[in-house]
Amino acid sequence: MLKILPQVFYESPDIQKLLVDGLSCAVYKRMEQPVWQKEGYVSVHALTIVLNGLLRIENADGMYVEVPANKMVFVTKGLYTISDIVPANGYFEAVVFFFEQEVIAEFIDSVKLKATKDICKSHLVMEYSEPVKIFTESLLKIHSKHNCKEFRSVTHAKLIELLHLVSFTQPTVCFLGALSTLNNKAPRGLREFMHANFTKPLSIEDYAYLTGRSLSTFRRDFKTLFGGIAPKKWLIERRLERAYELLSKQNITVTEVVQEIGYENIPHFTKAFHAKYGIAPKQFVMQRRKLMLV
Repeated sequence: MLKILPQVFYESPDIQKLLVDGLSCAVYKRMEQPVWQKEGYVSVHALTIVLNGLLRIENADGMYVEVPANKMVFVTKGLYTISDIVPANGYFEAVVFFFEQEVIAEFIDSVKLKATKDICKSHLVMEYSEPVKIFTESLLKIHSKHNCKEFRSVTHAKLIELLHLVSFTQPTVCFLGALSTLNNKAPRGLREFMHANFTKPLSIEDYAYLTGRSLSTFRRDFKTLFGGIAPKKWLIERRLERAYELLSKQNITVTEVVQEIGYENIPHFTKAFHAKYGIAPKQFVMQRRKLMLV
């Protein structure tokens, strides 16, 4: 199942929340079992520090990076990723920081960073420098023993501090250059994003997060762009059209189609498909096969 970060971390009992203020946060995770081909969307900018083990990340364009222990990777908002988590000596350990756009903007303003026309690298791998290490170890020592709600008021300030520490110890052309492009990056095109991702098992709330909009703004913008149709109805129509196309042209099972187009279960899909095309998907497949034999 596709995961939305950091929202899924808030729901997981296995993730230790260190700092939380909205979607800006810091979390600690330790895992003993490997995880392969884990799909996810990053709803806000993220910095992952690998303390032990290996993290592999691939984006939708096929860009692939490996992040071993004592390295960190900066991942930009709205990025679809497929990741592997590989333990070493029995466990994988990492701290992940998430930065809402206002945190990034405040930091950029504080260092008077000028915009550049360079394209921000989607997976920026960096050294885990000593100042950042001291900051992280201090955070783990102090905040892991308390309820994260007690530190909500300092979350924003601590994340700004971390950005300063990273910028001090990384080449300006890399980290600061990446941030400068984020500050002036045009909002993600809603039409382009929806056409590219309508088959993903995402909720309307997820699509709103990933396109940088509130739920109400997303619905309003969507109706404006798509001729007044509601997002949920449009998603159903597009997914069913894609299912019809797959079942018509490929030797594929109904179960495989359901997984391919982002439906949660077969009964819901069967009911919707029958309502639109007047025939159950399994009957449609049988009908198509008979025609091919004639």
